[in-house]
Amino acid sequence: MAVNHSQDKNIVEHDALVLAVVIASLAIAYTGWRQMRLNEEWRRFRENEDGQEKLFREKKTIEGIIEGSPIPTFVIGRDHRIMFWNKACADLMGYSAVEMIGTDKQYMPFYPEKRPVVADLIVDNDIDGLEKFYGKKRVQKSAIVEGAYEANDFYENLGGLSRHLYFLAAPIYDEQGEIIAAIETLQDVTREKELENDLKGYTETLKSELDKNIKLRKTIEGVIEGSPIPTFVIGRDHRIMFWNKACAELMGYNADMMIGTDRQYMPFYPEKRPVIADLIVDNDIEGLEKYYSKKRVQKSAVIKGAYEARDFYQNLGGKSNRHLYFLATPIHDEKGQIIAAIETLQDVTQEEELAKNLKEYAETLQDELTENINLRKEIETVYNYLQSIVDSSPDTLFDVSSNGIINYVSGDLARGAELYSEQIKGKHFTEFVLPEHKALIMAIWEDVRKGIFKPFEIEATARDGSKQNLLVTPRPVKGTDRYVFVQRNITEFKNLEKKFYESEKLAAIGQLSAGIAHEVRNPLSSIKMSLQILEKRMQPTGNDLKRFKIAEREVEHLEELVNDVLIYARPATPKIEFSDMRKILENALAMAERALTDHRIQIQMSFEENIPLVSVDAAMLEQAFLNIYRNAIEAMDDEGILRIFVGRVENGQMSLMVTIEDNGCGIEEADLPHIFNPFFTKKKYGTGLGMTQVKKIVDLHMGAIEVTSKKGEGTRVMVTFPINQEG
Repeated sequence: MAVNHSQDKNIVEHDALVLAVVIASLAIAYTGWRQMRLNEEWRRFRENEDGQEKLFREKKTIEGIIEGSPIPTFVIGRDHRIMFWNKACADLMGYSAVEMIGTDKQYMPFYPEKRPVVADLIVDNDIDGLEKFYGKKRVQKSAIVEGAYEANDFYENLGGLSRHLYFLAAPIYDEQGEIIAAIETLQDVTREKELENDLKGYTETLKSELDKNIKLRKTIEGVIEGSPIPTFVIGRDHRIMFWNKACAELMGYNADMMIGTDRQYMPFYPEKRPVIADLIVDNDIEGLEKYYSKKRVQKSAVIKGAYEARDFYQNLGGKSNRHLYFLATPIHDEKGQIIAAIETLQDVTQEEELAKNLKEYAETLQDELTENINLRKEIETVYNYLQSIVDSSPDTLFDVSSNGIINYVSGDLARGAELYSEQIKGKHFTEFVLPEHKALIMAIWEDVRKGIFKPFEIEATARDGSKQNLLVTPRPVKGTDRYVFVQRNITEFKNLEKKFYESEKLAAIGQLSAGIAHEVRNPLSSIKMSLQILEKRMQPTGNDLKRFKIAEREVEHLEELVNDVLIYARPATPKIEFSDMRKILENALAMAERALTDHRIQIQMSFEENIPLVSVDAAMLEQAFLNIYRNAIEAMDDEGILRIFVGRVENGQMSLMVTIEDNGCGIEEADLPHIFNPFFTKKKYGTGLGMTQVKKIVDLHMGAIEVTSKKGEGTRVMVTFPINQEG
């Protein structure tokens, strides 16, 4: 090193002078004059040594600033060879200082072939070259640093990543104003779009050696002054060593006012107090907590030994309401001692306001979202409620557009209507109309489109092939051009209507039959009496007697028919009283005793214990059970079995059930639904009114009757009466 060489030389001269002093002491006359010269030279030597030491410390400080800077920076000399290539530059571009310093390969991280970078053109003062090579990169003069140029470019692969870079290259002049070097700084502005941490890693510990050459000092000063990041540096004595132009622009205090003073607090606070750099220089961690605990001070995650904080200032540099981000880093000498501190600042007002606006916007969105969610839940609740009503309705609703396309079909999901709905949605309604009805339906559709909404009936074929009567009511959907068709299945109603008309006819026939029966009854009695008298007087024998008996039997049959017709047409009002069901059943059996005996029918009776009395008309029930017995006897062969069982059952209320079962021929399955119809019979001499009378009598007693039968196996009749039912 030049400093060491100079020191060695001076030491040698010093030893020579000492020897000269010893020799000169022998000459008294020469001693005084020579002593004066030696003292003068010794003083100059000491001053030179102090200057070298001061320059050496400044060299260390400046080298630490460059190497510790988080801004990728390199410096080239007049010969275009790299003089400095800091660690941030190596991290960004993937080329270390060892590979680059002393070479002219500064193009390699950016371009596949050799070509000038901005710093090369700045060193040569080649303005035309800037336009030629960087015209498309938006190259322009810097508004902050005199003589500097800035540009932006994008690289698909720089240090292993796709990056957007901002370049700032500035000339470095010697004392005569000649360009002796150029400094180029780069900034990865990719993360600026993320509004955070664009300053992380700007500063690191300033460590490396500096050349005592004044040109190098000017170079380092150019690095600080040319940086777009507001930066200042203080020494161990807390006095400002550097205060760059960006710092002056931000805080309203220029370098002349600040450098050499300890007034770094003035832009921020009305009274003297330490800034972060002061506390870093003193390694006063407790002071950081004391003065900046409310400013969210914390260790830097990027730079070792650095601290960062945020603060708000109502007036800074003539501008109101500013948010600042601070990053302060210690600078160490070769022994690891803190010799200075560098502090960088960033105006993050826009980011803070944006974050605040985003937070307010997010809260507004959250409120709106919550409101919309609640509204949606309410709508879903109403929709589900209405959907449940619609789906539970026995009617089917069709939503049809103005062009006849089916949009929606209601129905009970449990009945598989969803599948059916999906099959017909989106299709024209005419696809589901029978050809013979198409003309009628199209005429009705035209009326609907004209605003004429009249219900109509139509017969349709169900999916199982059965015929159904449908009542369709069209209506407009308010506020739309759609229509809703309410389809109601009135097949059961039509069947009931048909039965009603048939019952009306039967009632008329019954009244007519009753009138005829009443008129026939008296003549029949006369004929019967006459036959009995003639038989006694004439005492016929042989075929004559046989004919008398046939005539008497037919008259009795006619009397029975007349009685059945009269009972069916004019049923009496039951005389209700508490009766014993066992006695009623036994009395009915007694009335059928002759038939039971003739056919040798076996009777099996079973009664529960403590059967209660029931409120009934005993005579009517005896007639009803007699009719059931007769049917059972006629259905069985000789020696058949008639079973009778009485017991209590619970079917919503306590009831008494009488079960009468035979092992006769049974009833055809197709005939079972008609056994209670008037005049329905399969017997040769039957009236078809026996079971009709039984059903009427049971109904008059608020009871129920059920018949089950299997052809060839027998029939079971179950009659139930409510217990303690008032008449």
